[in-house]
Amino acid sequence: MTNPALRRMTPESAVIAYVDYVTGLDNLITTIPGPVFRNNIQAFASLSALFKLPTAVFGEENQYYGSFLPEIRTLIDAGAATFPRSTPSGCTPDFMAWLQATGRRDVIIGGISIDNCTLHTALDLLRAGYNVQVVVDVSGSNSRLAEDAALARLQAAGAVNAGWLNTLTELGADFAGPFGAGMMQVIQGHWPASTTGQVQDTTPDGHGMQLPKT
Repeated sequence: MTNPALRRMTPESAVIAYVDYVTGLDNLITTIPGPVFRNNIQAFASLSALFKLPTAVFGEENQYYGSFLPEIRTLIDAGAATFPRSTPSGCTPDFMAWLQATGRRDVIIGGISIDNCTLHTALDLLRAGYNVQVVVDVSGSNSRLAEDAALARLQAAGAVNAGWLNTLTELGADFAGPFGAGMMQVIQGHWPASTTGQVQDTTPDGHGMQLPKT
């Protein structure tokens, strides 16, 4: 199969990487509304435990970067591998050794920002021969022009650009399968809230799309 967009990632083939989800950077994102961005990150962070994926977290906590977002801190506390660095790319020798040890060739990645650290990391993974799926709606920036250029470069380099929802359903595959209940929980908790504007039920029976209960 030569077309990267046709490749199906599975819970057995993939690892997942979260890039620089820290409080000192998330407030710089302007290409996605803040509440939508945080909602999407929460959904994205749930994939790690749901599918039992080997998990890497890039970034560090200090006075400049601030602290990890709570949902990412939860992953670290649950045993995710952490990789601080001084380079824009997360493909440090330590991370590459960890990735090779997993025996997996598919990498799902998202982070701040898509036109810098997420971009460089994804490109280095592609150069190293890995299959890369970039989750774009959890990977904003502060420039629509730069973001569009990054997405075009990623696609030209062979990455697959995807959203968190279709990444979730690609991994889960079947709502009647072993991940079905978990998939529905994530969707019910985050998909309606990720739409823009007010979600209204206009169906005759009143059973159309509902906002999640708080």
